[in-house]
Formats: sequence, C-alpha cells, structure tokens
Amino acid sequence: MISPQKPTSKIELRFSCKKLKDLDVLSKSDPRVSVFLKDINTGHYNIVGKTETIQNNLNPIFQTPVAVDFRFEEVQHLRIDVHDVDKNDEDFIGSVSCTLTSILSKPGQTSTMELKTKDGKKAGTITVVSEEIKNSLQTIKFTLVGTKFDKKDLIGKSDPFFILSKRSPNGEFVKIYESPVQKNTLNPVFSNFSMKLDEFCNSDLDREMKFEFYDWDRFGKNDVIGEYITTTNELLKPNQTYNVINHHKKQKKSDYKNSGTVQVTDCIIEREYQFLEYIIGGCQMNLIVGIDCTASNGDPNLNTSLHYKHPTIPNQYANAIVSIGNVLMPYSSSPLVPTYGFGGIIPGQNQVSHCFPMSLDPANYLCNGVGGILDCYYQNINKVQLHGPTYFAPLINMAARYASQGQSQSNQKYTILLIITDGEILDAENTIDAIVKASHLPLSIIIVGVGNADFTNMNILDGDDAVLQSGGVKAERDIVQFVPMRDFNGKPFELLASEVLREVPTQFLSFAKKYKFRPNPPPQQPTPSPQPTPSPQQPTPSSNPPPQQSPQTSSPPTTAVNLNKY
Repeated sequence: MISPQKPTSKIELRFSCKKLKDLDVLSKSDPRVSVFLKDINTGHYNIVGKTETIQNNLNPIFQTPVAVDFRFEEVQHLRIDVHDVDKNDEDFIGSVSCTLTSILSKPGQTSTMELKTKDGKKAGTITVVSEEIKNSLQTIKFTLVGTKFDKKDLIGKSDPFFILSKRSPNGEFVKIYESPVQKNTLNPVFSNFSMKLDEFCNSDLDREMKFEFYDWDRFGKNDVIGEYITTTNELLKPNQTYNVINHHKKQKKSDYKNSGTVQVTDCIIEREYQFLEYIIGGCQMNLIVGIDCTASNGDPNLNTSLHYKHPTIPNQYANAIVSIGNVLMPYSSSPLVPTYGFGGIIPGQNQVSHCFPMSLDPANYLCNGVGGILDCYYQNINKVQLHGPTYFAPLINMAARYASQGQSQSNQKYTILLIITDGEILDAENTIDAIVKASHLPLSIIIVGVGNADFTNMNILDGDDAVLQSGGVKAERDIVQFVPMRDFNGKPFELLASEVLREVPTQFLSFAKKYKFRPNPPPQQPTPSPQPTPSPQQPTPSSNPPPQQSPQTSSPPTTAVNLNKY
C-alpha cells in the first residue's frame, strides 16, 4: 500500500449552482453539495466534506466550503454530488467528476461544469471556486450596528440581514456568510460575528470584502437595501462607520446620501487555540458508557443475540467499547468509568429501569478501565431481564449531571457519553429536549448503532444538517455523533473510533470558545527530592514494599485492551 505523503497544502472549495433539476412537487429542491475524493490505494471514493442544505432554491450559493488536502504528486480525482435533502431522505439531483488540478489550473482557479443525472441527462451547472488555505490560527470577531435603514415593508419596517462576500482570485466576489434576519427594525444589530481569519479573507488583511444588506421577504425576492466594500484592515480601525449604498437609488436621485449606516464595533483578531493545546494543558476526557438492555437484542444465551459471548469472536458491543475506550482512556486521570445499562429489569426489581449501574450494585457504578467494563458487561448481561422500550433521555440527563460538576479554567474536563444501542428510540421528544438542555455543557454524545435495525431517526439527533430544537429553544451547539456499526463490517474495528470521535475536537473547541476557556500551561513534572545515602543500619527504600494504591487513585492502563482475551 502506498503511504500518503504530507499534503503540499490545503485547498478551500466553494460552490454555487444554477438551474438545478427540481425534484420537489410542491416547492423547489433543497440542494446540498457533497465532495468525494478517490483513494489511490482502493479506488473507492471517500467523502471529504459537504455544504449546508439550502431550502427551496434551484440557484443556490453555498456559504460552507469544503477543504481538500492538495498533493502535488498525485492526480486527485473528485466526484461532486448534489442531492435534494428532505427530512428523512435524499434524492440525487446530479453529479460531475473532475480532478482537483483541473479546477486549480483554470483562470481564477474557477471551474463551471455540467451536472448529469444517473442516466446522463442535464441536471444544471455547478461552479467551483478554489483557493489555498493558510493556517494563521486566528479568528476575527465584530458586531455590526445599523442605523436608519430604508423602510421596505408596507406594513411594519424592514427585516434586514446581510450577505458577506470576499474577492476571489478570479476577481469575482464569493459568498462566505449569511447572517440571521433581524425582524421588523430599521436599526439592526448583528452581534457576535466570528469566523476564522483564513476563511474570512485568507489572512489577507487588504483583500476586499463586500457587505450586502437585504430586506427579507417570506414570499418573493428579497429587497436590496444597500452595500459597502471594505477590507479587514479598515474594519479593525476604531469606531469605523460605513454608508450603506443602494446604487440603483443613487443613480436616480441626485441628493441621495445613503440607505442607512453601519458602525463596526469590537472588531478584534484573536488567537485560535488548538484541541491538542488543551490536552497538553491537562484537560481530562472522561468516558461514560451506556449499554442497551432491551429485548430486541435477543436472548444473550443464543448465538443469534447481539449480546452473545462467542468463545473467540467479540460481539459488536465489545468492539465498540474497546475501540473507543482504548482511544479515550489515556486522556483520563482516573481509570474508573461510570457504566450503565438501560431498558432492562435488574434482579430484585419488577419495573424497567432506563439508567442503572451495569454492575447491578446501586452503590458501585464504576468499572476499572476498558477491561473492567467488558468484564462487568459479560458477567451481568445474562442477569438482566432484557425488556424495553428504548429511552435515551434518562441516560443523557445523568451524563449532563456529571458534565456540570467542577468545570473551571484551572480544572478543565470534558465528558463523552458513549451509547451503544440496537434500535430506534421511543422517547425522541424527551431525548431531543435533554440534548438541547445539555448543549451548553462540556459534553459530547456518541451513539453507536449495532445490528441491522432502521436507524433513520438517529440521524435527526446528529445535528449536522439542522440545529436541534425543543420547545422553541435551539441547541447551543452540535454535541451528537451517530454511526451505524454495520458500516464497519469487515474493516479494522479501530476505524470505528476514528469515525465516531472525529467530531469531538470540534465540539470541544466550540464549548471552550463559547465560554472563553484557554489552554492551561503544561503541568510541571515534579522534581524528585535527593535521597540520602542509607547507612548500614538503615533499610534501603526498596526494602519496604510501596503502599498499595486504591482503585480511585490508580493510574489508567498504558496499554490498549486486547479483545482476543474476551
């Protein structure tokens, strides 16, 4: 197998489409772009990124870029797919194949290509604008305060929002951001804007940036309020104020001044911290495990059960525990892992419990390391009466209580709840509510689906396409990642951890940034005190055995658990 070399650089791809094929009956398509890169070893196309979904638009301009590692020594084959994304499924609109070099070598590093359906018919066009990404590790933040915007609505005022674009290498402006709408106001405030400086202006402080302001309309075309063009260097000047110019009105009125003004406040460029800096600074990653004990898993004594303990082949629950536990345990200061079951009836009870210690001892919910979790699971799964239904909310609420304790700048910790389940949840509303309430905490939730159940609704919990809401309240950030185990059949089980933990650094950084946690300095290694030379009458230090450590203070194992033991 060819070992990949370090990428020459990283390339940002931005997309827009025109005249897409309409697949919806009562409205227009809701398109999303996905980018796949061909693996030179296997020949398979692997996804490298996707844009946001734009509702009801056949000529979308996507603001979310896709980053691709550029390797000069390779011919990198891309496949770009466009889908119509509905609530529960995706319909294929069209696709185009090209090489990354073919985009980079075009004038302005821009390529417009024709999308084709599966039977080769035209499905619209897609334009790809590429640019090298620098890595400045900086973020720009500011607030825009609008004053006396033009009144556009017959009833009411205006509903302003703005679109931010940057000048691309081809000389055109490309959209990079669209703000939320400020309802019924002529004095809008767009607060707390934040974006990586590389994405904002490619760290070129003199690059032209365009701010376009519109009045949002529920039906029909949005009305132009006006625009201005500036640079990052200009934005950074104290109390910078811009005239919002509507060029059409300016041409018609000789005494035209502006369609409002915008003042830029609190514009700063901040250092962007990296995930590893927090780990080196002593942030602890703490694991909690939840195991599905519902009847749909099957009788553990039968070899058809998902809980069956084969003499030589670990089941999917064990694979998930070991794969993810082996990655996380070295980052924890304690080997003790809270481990729970849900959806079963424990000995001595006659009601289903949706969050109980897997040890079956109410006073002991901790397992010692990954090996201890496996021992506890295999020893007790046969003692639990598998039942149901499948509820997640009690387990998530319990994990939220863990995550809410003792977090500070000097004592940084992050909790990861691993839920392993074989079926759909039956408390979706309560689960979403629990996730939304926990989204402000230092917590990530990893859900691994085992078996062959229909996990369609699980993808709703993974807020990649839409922010979760409960009771009108939106989740502060995406904290859920769902992966079906069957996607890794026949593959090294370590790949499961790679996939389910992939979003954790981003989720952690979003928490740290929101609550202004900085990495701590690396802990200092204690300097050993010089030992006096023992006299012949004194015992040497090694002649007395060291005191035995309790489980609560012992260090986590430094070696990964070997599944073959189980």
